[in-house]
Amino acid sequence: MVCETPGSYFYEIVSALATPQGTLSWHLHMLEKDGLIKSTKFGGKRLFFPKMLRSESAEKAYAILKNSTAAKVFDLIVNNPGCYQTEIALKLSIHHDTVRHHIVRLAEAELIDIIRDGRTVKYFPGELGKELINGSLNVLSERYIRFLFDKLEEGCLTPEILERDLHSISLRIECPNSEDISLKIELGPWETRFDEEENDIDNDENDKEESE
Repeated sequence: MVCETPGSYFYEIVSALATPQGTLSWHLHMLEKDGLIKSTKFGGKRLFFPKMLRSESAEKAYAILKNSTAAKVFDLIVNNPGCYQTEIALKLSIHHDTVRHHIVRLAEAELIDIIRDGRTVKYFPGELGKELINGSLNVLSERYIRFLFDKLEEGCLTPEILERDLHSISLRIECPNSEDISLKIELGPWETRFDEEENDIDNDENDKEESE
C-alpha cells in the first residue's frame, strides 16, 4: 500500500487495511528499520513512502494536494500569480479561515511563496510548485510531440520545443523535403489531478486527524 499510495499517513493505512493500530505500528517500524520505507512528520501527521522513490519535499506536497480544497487553492494561485486571500475566498466560495489554513500548509511545503506588497499579501507559485508545473508541461508537450510525430509525413524530423510557458508551447518541425512546420499550442489553465477517492478528504477529517 505504501508503494501504491506514497505519502499515506497512519490512519489512512489503518482504515484501508483494517489492521489494529498496534500491529500496524510495529510492522511500519520494522519496514522503516530495514530501510524499505521512510517516514516524515508533516502537518500533524506521519507520512510513509517507499525509500528513494521521491524526495521528502515532494511527498509533503503530494500529501497536501490530496485535499481537494488545497488543490483548488494551489491551482488558483498558479493560474493567477499575485492573487490575495480575499480574491481566493471569493473565487472559490470558501471561508477566509479555510483559505488561510491551506495557504500556510502550501507555503510550508514550498508549493507557494507569500510576498508582502505594502499592506497587501500576495501569493505566487513557490520553488516546488514551479517544479510540479514544469513537470506537467513536459509530460503534456512530450505526449503531444509523440502524437505529432505519428502524424507527420515521412522525412520530417523530431519536433523541437522553441518556447514554453504556462499558457503555450511553440514547436518547430524540420522537414528536409518541404517547408518547416511551426506550431503554437495554446494550453488550458493548470489543474491538479488525482484519483477521485484521494480527493475525498475534507477539512473536518484532516483537522480531526491532526489533533490526534
